[in-house]
Amino acid sequence: GLNQTFRELQDLSFRHLMPWRYEVLSKAMARARSRRRDLLQTVQREVGTAFASAGLEVDVIAREKPLYSIYRKMDDKHLSFAQLHDVYGLRVILPTVMDCYTGLGVLHQLYKPVPGRFKDYIAIAKANGYQSLHTTLVGPANVNIEFQLRTPAMDVIAESGVAAHWLYKAGQHPADS
Repeated sequence: GLNQTFRELQDLSFRHLMPWRYEVLSKAMARARSRRRDLLQTVQREVGTAFASAGLEVDVIAREKPLYSIYRKMDDKHLSFAQLHDVYGLRVILPTVMDCYTGLGVLHQLYKPVPGRFKDYIAIAKANGYQSLHTTLVGPANVNIEFQLRTPAMDVIAESGVAAHWLYKAGQHPADS
């Protein structure tokens, strides 16, 4: 899979082709990162506790959207940085597909869902094989947080591509190859 390389090249190109926009967005992300760090740690802890109480084994990972992806979304949808919902989010890795749907219920009990901000890419996968549940919830301090729920196999496809999935099935991680 070339997804990571693709994202890095996009950000490098953005930095060199639009240096002013890159710099402004980079500074906005740095400010947001310092404000959100404690919030994300709190949410990670609360989510971990809620899943443990439900008897579900999870791995909760904080993630940050790449700068070029943020810029493109702002430009395409005519949004300000403050209007974006998915600059930061949490990825929840669960053992099975059924656990993903159960986990969605756990999250929706923990935090209030934002209407119209749910997508089921497990039942209806994207053309490239991507599968995941996406939901945006109102977290602490009324901050919207996007969650992605998926299995380890879905995570390999999302991060490394469909071609890497056979390695995962064979018991190897694509990064090991």
